[in-house]
Amino acid sequence: MAVDYLFDPQTLAAATAADDTTRVDQLSVDDGSCKYRLRPLCLTDYGRGTQRVFSGYLDLLSQLTVTGSVTQQMYLNTFEVMKNNTGTYYIIVIEDTEENCIVASGSLTIEKKFIHLCGQRGRIEDIVVNSNCRGKRFGKIVVQRLIALSRVLNCYKISLECKDSNVNWYSSMGFVKEPGNSNYMQIKFEKPSK
Repeated sequence: MAVDYLFDPQTLAAATAADDTTRVDQLSVDDGSCKYRLRPLCLTDYGRGTQRVFSGYLDLLSQLTVTGSVTQQMYLNTFEVMKNNTGTYYIIVIEDTEENCIVASGSLTIEKKFIHLCGQRGRIEDIVVNSNCRGKRFGKIVVQRLIALSRVLNCYKISLECKDSNVNWYSSMGFVKEPGNSNYMQIKFEKPSK
């Protein structure tokens, strides 16, 4: 049975290969003896889990923020929209292959621009590690792979927003505050309840 990935796994493999040859400190989860596998989000990740551990993609995201009551159909519809926007959405996960659950995830969204010779800007978001798996450096693996992925996709820069408490952690991977532009502003719109 063919797996329906959000994006071509070969793109992630190219980023992994490029990162492994340029970084001696690159962490890995995909060596042959490891039960963890880094891969793109797939269609079946909505209901992934075992009797002892249920951790599909949305269960993991709920440890980061409010997801709401997302039905399987809502997940499938959103997945298809993202997949059909080729070259825009790159969500990666670390799967525990023994427990059949998702233990970490992060996303890279590509913005097409007219500036920088019609370049691309990457935005990293939704970095989350299952509370039972923290301390294993999975978050760092995910961020490092997203950085490598943005290089392979020829982004002229990548950015992210984070809480003050996470600034040093992201700085350890090369992110810097932009002088004169370290303000994060937003307008939140409340969705009407159904």
